[in-house]
Amino acid sequence: MSNLPKILLTLSAVVCAVALGALTWLAFQTTEIKDTKTTSGPLFPEKPTVKKSSSSTNFGSVPVIPVADVTDNITDHLNELAKAKGVVPEELLLRFKSPEALNAFRARAGLADIEIRYGDARLLYLRVRYRDAAKMAAELRHHASDYENIGANYYVWVPGNPPKRGQDTANQGGEMPFESSGLDFIGAQGDRTRWGAGVKVAVLDTGITDHPMLSGTKITHTDLVKDGQAFNGHGTAMASLIAGQDPTNGGVAPGSELLDIRVADAKGQGNVAVLTQGIMQAVDAGARLINISLGSSADATMLSQAVAYAQSRGVIIVAAAGNEQENQLAYPAAYPGVISVAAVDAQGRQAYFSNSGTGLTIAAPGVGIISGYSDNKTVIGNGTSQAAAITAGAASYLLGRNYAAANISQVLTQNAIRVQAPATQVGAGLLRLPK
Repeated sequence: MSNLPKILLTLSAVVCAVALGALTWLAFQTTEIKDTKTTSGPLFPEKPTVKKSSSSTNFGSVPVIPVADVTDNITDHLNELAKAKGVVPEELLLRFKSPEALNAFRARAGLADIEIRYGDARLLYLRVRYRDAAKMAAELRHHASDYENIGANYYVWVPGNPPKRGQDTANQGGEMPFESSGLDFIGAQGDRTRWGAGVKVAVLDTGITDHPMLSGTKITHTDLVKDGQAFNGHGTAMASLIAGQDPTNGGVAPGSELLDIRVADAKGQGNVAVLTQGIMQAVDAGARLINISLGSSADATMLSQAVAYAQSRGVIIVAAAGNEQENQLAYPAAYPGVISVAAVDAQGRQAYFSNSGTGLTIAAPGVGIISGYSDNKTVIGNGTSQAAAITAGAASYLLGRNYAAANISQVLTQNAIRVQAPATQVGAGLLRLPK
């Protein structure tokens, strides 16, 4: 089956997933400053640390399994993939060459004990779960010409505590906390009550819970995880930085309407397929802006195409650069056209945890940032997640002032404060709103 598509290139996840998939790349190290309830233990449980393989030379690189080898040993590769820690076990993301091929698969999937868990005809993609690796392998062999791409369903993550030292030895190492929401730093002063009015901002995260900072904010809730667990507070924190009502330490654009689309569970874990579903749902619901303060070290075709689809509809995507102190941006921040955001400290230095990388758009406050949290808490946190949310708030403010969506990235970069750091560390400079 020499023509088994480039498809199985991303099945290289067998190796990559163990190496990269469970990286705790997005720091949100929090200190509670105001608490109405007593809790015990860390706010964010630790996630497994996975060592990189010797074949992985930088953040997000994917070792390739030759197509011929996959063809000859495809059942073995599927069995290995099911054991990998960085991907959802016994799942594949299938992209078809045509609607006819996709529909034909739908018709025969049940006969091979293959469950279709999600699909979007616009992307020609299906998320499937297989129970029998041999039957899945037979499907891939017998209908190889139907597939454009076959990939693993990588996990995506929100917060973990990054190491003090990382691969990016040139990182500036900024640690000075803002001890605020960074509003003064970016020039968000005066009455912000109506900032972002009429703008729908989708927050793809761990879900938004009730909080005094959001008491006047219009929020529509959608839960794509449905795990029945209490929501991780990260999503509420991001919402408060975008649209929180507090005049001193609230959001940049309190007038924004929020679309809360929960794509990560109580542990802060999601996957590419659900994140993709969230992006498509945000577009369908009329979002003009999507904030993604989570991500993956692995490049997944399904996710990149969802991002491209949203962009083709004029939807702005803001995403966190990642917090592994690496010299490669996380995904989806690394995709073309995404407003990718690094974190800086109160002295304007690249935060010690913030990733560097080609294509970085801008940097924003991300050290010692005050935000809301679940259970009516207020916390101080660190992360490119906070920096991204603050930047999303800035973008909503500009949209509310009738700036064209296509020009938002340019407006942000043109008004950024220039600093001596390389563009790979801070992009065009430090976020600053136009006068």
